[in-house]
Order: sequence, then structure tokens, then C-alpha cells
Amino acid sequence: MTNDTPKPEVEESSSYVNYMNSEDRFNDQYNVSLDRFFGEPIKPALADATKAKRKNTSDWKAIYVHINTLEDMVDFCKVINQMIPGTVRETYYPLHDPDVSVVSVDDTPVTIDPALLISKFKDDDEVSTLDGVEISLEEAKWKAHWKGMPDFEQEHNHAFRSIIMKFRKKEHFKEFAKRIGQDLSDKTKSIRHPKLNITKNMLLRWIQPEGRTLPKHPLYIVSKGRADTMMTSRSLSRMQVPHYIVIEPQDHEAYDKALDKFGIRPYVTLIVAPFSNHGDGPGRARNYAWDHSISIGATSHWVLDDNIADFYRLHQNQRIRIESGVIFQMMEDFVDRYDNIYIAGPQYRFFIPSDKKNPPFVVNTRVYSTLLIRNDCKHRWRGRYNEDTDICLRVLKDGDVCLQFYAFLQGKAATQSVKGGNTAEFYHAEFAENEEFEKSGYNSLGTVNKSQMLVDMHPDVARLVWRYDRWHHYVDYSSFRDTEMRLKPGVVLPECNNNYGMKLITDFKE
Repeated sequence: MTNDTPKPEVEESSSYVNYMNSEDRFNDQYNVSLDRFFGEPIKPALADATKAKRKNTSDWKAIYVHINTLEDMVDFCKVINQMIPGTVRETYYPLHDPDVSVVSVDDTPVTIDPALLISKFKDDDEVSTLDGVEISLEEAKWKAHWKGMPDFEQEHNHAFRSIIMKFRKKEHFKEFAKRIGQDLSDKTKSIRHPKLNITKNMLLRWIQPEGRTLPKHPLYIVSKGRADTMMTSRSLSRMQVPHYIVIEPQDHEAYDKALDKFGIRPYVTLIVAPFSNHGDGPGRARNYAWDHSISIGATSHWVLDDNIADFYRLHQNQRIRIESGVIFQMMEDFVDRYDNIYIAGPQYRFFIPSDKKNPPFVVNTRVYSTLLIRNDCKHRWRGRYNEDTDICLRVLKDGDVCLQFYAFLQGKAATQSVKGGNTAEFYHAEFAENEEFEKSGYNSLGTVNKSQMLVDMHPDVARLVWRYDRWHHYVDYSSFRDTEMRLKPGVVLPECNNNYGMKLITDFKE
């Protein structure tokens, strides 16, 4: 630590356990806590065979194609010269393999019958009645709690058809992209036809014209080796939200210079942690932020990853950015009504499509990347990996609640897509000597240890799976679904909504 580096403001309240020792994982008191839900021991789940199945397929690639209207469906069939009747959910392009088919493939136009394009697959919703209106049972549940909160309207606005298009070879995929007039890459997973025009939404913002509201609880960003990006801090500063950044001593000079480089010094306070390059993951720094928040008298605190670009409000089938710290206050106000919600936060934007009828929140699941934590929570961060899932599972296994907002979303960068942080420290360092990493710079094996640790710590609910071209953990949260939120004594929910002075503008300028 150099002479001009500030000294740590508080002391660590406890030593950090990284759980790299397998004996620590298997002897943990929480890894079999679900026995009490079922009355008998739970057998550890085995890794699934998803990866093996994927390797056995002869298809080069598959993507989702979402088509808005019947007219668009007719046009789609015409441009690819292929009839896709409503009884079909997935098909190939071209329909017949040119290398083995006895059917000749040419450009003779096929017959397109619009009447046969209508999907035969329908989903029925379970319904109930609330105030004389037929709504789903799940909607009745959330409406009983979503009072005194912003308006929330979200309807099914699905595409007319959603089709899985499969391709045997890369050249077939390129020909398909040329026919539909879109730039597609090897990483493309889904498209709309016709292509969406996103320019209008880029100019939409929720603002507070009468003055911006600040969060009630302090915000902390845990960051390491990312002074050149400062993604989350720049987003909060644009929203004029004061916040802390917990950094390690060796990074102080770079981060201090970055405050002026990005023009964010008025909103940022750097906190230098009393440790560096320990290799235990971000949990130790998160615990240090927790200690700091207690030292300044806070009853709860926010802790955020350092690769979040924006925050959004979901309403009326649109995900629109919010340019005010009011998004944090709205979540705080909701959570503070209840005595058994210990962790809460927004869902990732890319997991919540704007055309699906989702509720404004769900309970008893994990919370990632942006977390509001009560300071009297008895659990602290631990483990080198998946410390967010682990702390949520321990809260849930105690019979308490973790809550995830869908009405409020975060624009999180994908894992391993931003250098520094865990990406450099262990995702790219582990199993890095493989052909894929050398070619693309992306290490699909870099998350296998991360996922396996969680499976070892919570074998009653977790297993290892291969998804989205890398290893993941899968956690079954169904055992916790019946745990309900409890209002604090004396809390009476208002009957009217509260939009917190927000206004939608259509011509936002930075």
C-alpha cells in the first residue's frame, strides 16, 4: 500500500471461508436442510447429460424465429420459399438436406396457404376472480401486495408464431440470413421477422422532472481490475446516485484517475479494503461493504456487481431505462413493509421478454448482481464461487424470503464478457489451456468449478448442467414456493398506486 492510498475505514468482522476444501462443503449444516421439508434424507443430484446429447446432434445450429402477424408469417414463408403449417414448431432450412434428399431443391415458388399457418398450439391459464374480474391465480396473489407501488400492466403480447429454425451446415445458415435480409452471426440465438426497429425505444426514458429521488440505503459496488470500464458506477452517476466502490489497495491509483476520466467523482467514494489478490472471489469484499454499512448506521445496504450498464422499468410491455435513483427507493419501500424478506433485487433484463405476461415480482428464488440485504441477516457471504446463490439458499432454508423484482430490471453484461474481476482471476485462468479458449477467448470450462462447488454445498437442490455453451448449476427452488411474505406489525397497505413522480419522455438526450 503506497503512502497516498487511504487506510481501510473499518475492520473485517470475521475471517472469510472460501469453501475450496471439499470437507468444508460436505459437512456444511445447510447442504441437507431440506430433509425437514420431506421427512427423509435427500440424495445428491447427478450431473445431467445435456452436454452429451448436444454433442450427438448433427445440426450445426438452431435459432428461434418470432413472427409478429399472419401477414408477416406469409412473407417469411415466401422469402425462404417454404411452407410452415401451424402444426409445426420446428423445421429445417432448407427443409430437405440437399446432400441426401431425393427431392430436388430449386427456387420454384411453393404454395403458401395463410389458413394453414395459424398455430395449433394453445396454452390455457388457470383463472380465478378478484373484484369480479377473471384473472390468473398468480395475478391475484401479487395484486394483493402491489399496492402503493407504480402502475404495472403486462399482458401476453406474443408473436403470432415462434419457430425453431435448424441448420445442418453453416452455409445453409448464411443463405437463410441473406434471404431474410438480416445480419446474423454464429452467436445469434433468436430473431424477429421482420427485423425490429429499436431506434424509438432508445430515446425513451423514465425520469423524475420534479427532482430525482435517492435510495434510502447506501449502495456499494465491489470492483477489481476494471478501472477502465467502471460500468455500474457510470450508470449510477448518470442517474446522480451517490455510491461507494470497494476496491483493493493495488487498484487505488487507477480508480482514482478514472473518477476524473469518466467525470463521476461527485458521486463516488472509494473504499480501500484491507486485503488484496486473495483469490477467494468477491464475497470477502461484499462482507467488507456490509461491515462498512453497519459502521455508518445503515439497517440495510445495496451491493452491486461492477458490470451493470443500465436499470429498467417493465410496464405496458416495454422495458424502458430509468434515469433516477427512484428505482432503488421503490424496491426499498416494497421490501421494508415485510419482516421476513432478507434479500431482494431486480431480475436481469435479458431474462424478462417484454411480450410475456410476468408479475411485478416473484418470491423464493435467487437474487443476482444487484442485491438489497438487511444488515440483521444472520448469514454472510462465503465461498469462492456462487456466493450469491449460496447466501440466498441459506436464507430460504431458514424459512425466510428472497424476492426478485420483474417490474424493475438490470442490464447486466454476460459472464466472462468484461475483462477483470472474476473473469481474469479464475474464469479465464481455470482450464484455460483448451482449443476453444485459444481461438475465441471464451472459456466454457471456466465455470465448471464454480458450479460444482454449489452442487457440493447444496446437493439437495442443485445439480450440474450444460447450457448456453458452458457449464451452469441448476437449482430447484420448488421446495420454497409456499413460504409467504409477512407484513410487519401495524403495516397497512394503501389502496392506490404511487408512481413516484415518474414521467415518460420520448426524446432523451445524454
